[in-house]
Amino acid sequence: MVVLIFLLGALLGVVVGVIVCIRYVRQEMTARIEPTMQLVQSRLANVQSSVDMALAAWHAEMHSHHLGRASRDATD
Repeated sequence: MVVLIFLLGALLGVVVGVIVCIRYVRQEMTARIEPTMQLVQSRLANVQSSVDMALAAWHAEMHSHHLGRASRDATD
């Protein structure tokens, strides 16, 4: 009976130790990854704004060409 109680206590200790280790590892990984993720997010925002500006310029250029044709067609 004493051996069974000892094994149950050892098993419980191992489970609690694993839980504590997992929590620590998750906290450390989050602490290391978070600054990198913020950097990636800021770079992605820069790329997105550049693409938006390029698309806006392209749209304006296409719109001006379309209006130019419409005004020429109206005068002919």
